[in-house]
Amino acid sequence: MREIDENNPIFLDLDRDRIRTVLKETYNVGKDILGADFQITVDDFVSKIEPFLESNRVSTVVFLHLPSRKHPELKIEVNLRKKSVIARMFNTYKRVELNRFLTKL
Repeated sequence: MREIDENNPIFLDLDRDRIRTVLKETYNVGKDILGADFQITVDDFVSKIEPFLESNRVSTVVFLHLPSRKHPELKIEVNLRKKSVIARMFNTYKRVELNRFLTKL
């Protein structure tokens, strides 16, 4: 059995830069496809993930709220392990259209 060395803490190998890049592209793609101006800036949106990235806890799913006037219920589901995102919203047609692009990121 392997002992835990206190000098070498456990570090999770999350690709933090890639996750931030995916979130920036999610913001831009969402703005283009939905034709909506979001109520927060791209930097504010990306900064919402920072507490999860810094905690070194791997959550299977993190939900980030991305509000706009047209779609106030829009939430972005972020999978930190897979570095992927999926949109969740009431309008099924727009959700499918947006997720076609988001799954390619």
